[in-house]
Amino acid sequence: MQLLIFGFLTVGIFLVVQIVGFALVAQLNHLSTSQVISADFSKPENAPLIKELLGLQLFIFVLPAMVFAYLADPNPFYYAGLRPPQKKSFLFIALLTILLSYMTVAFLSMINEAIVHQLPPRVQKWIMSGEDNANGPLENVLSMKSPADLMKLIILVGVLPAVGEELFFRGILQRLLIQIFKKPWPGIIFTGFLFSAFHMQFMGFLPRMALGIILGALYWYSGSLLAAILGHFVFNSINVLFIYFKVADLDSKTNYSIGFAALGIFSVVGVIFLLNYLRKNSLTRYEDEFPSGPDDFLMDNPG
Repeated sequence: MQLLIFGFLTVGIFLVVQIVGFALVAQLNHLSTSQVISADFSKPENAPLIKELLGLQLFIFVLPAMVFAYLADPNPFYYAGLRPPQKKSFLFIALLTILLSYMTVAFLSMINEAIVHQLPPRVQKWIMSGEDNANGPLENVLSMKSPADLMKLIILVGVLPAVGEELFFRGILQRLLIQIFKKPWPGIIFTGFLFSAFHMQFMGFLPRMALGIILGALYWYSGSLLAAILGHFVFNSINVLFIYFKVADLDSKTNYSIGFAALGIFSVVGVIFLLNYLRKNSLTRYEDEFPSGPDDFLMDNPG
């Protein structure tokens, strides 16, 4: 029931924010709403529009998450995971894990690409067509010509998704799924799957799912959503910095080799080691997060 309520809240708030957001962006740019909706965001002249619309993501994710948390618990911030980590060192472990996972994600991208190339040609063509459609607007978003542009993009691509998506996916959705499965890892993995599916880019499905799982584990074992927010921010910001300093771009092709694969496997082992370290030192227990018994609050005990 709580999952259904969260779903209805998400859809309703998404529609309202989209309607108000498109109208506001249209007014700011002296355009009609229909012109903004039908704009070709792959064209460079429409880059300001897509960046302004990208700012709406904070409301699209944060509003349903916090409204639901307010309805679900007398202490909504604690419920959504906005609390200090069990140990301050856990934030440092989270940072190390994310830095190491950057190579893990690259390694899984190689595997993902190999899987796609094994699919029927018609399916490959459909996937690549979707990637091309997504890359045009993304190139506009990532266009930077000055340090000021870099800082704006750090906010748009680093800060806003880190706060919004983590509140939505890990803070609320993962919590509900763990409660449904009655075990943490099935909820963490399924949330990672939904997190990747939401982005609708199949060329990066496996690495994005792995990142979602890592962020979910960081939250669960640290006891604080701040660990996942920090990890998400750092990961996205590294990508932005690499593009700004021309270390990489959307069309960059990695030269895969045995050495690259070995480094990828090493990073996977390192990430598992760090997560296991968190697990062993974590105070998080399912029974403490979801205590059984009567509760005075309606949404925690609808019966």
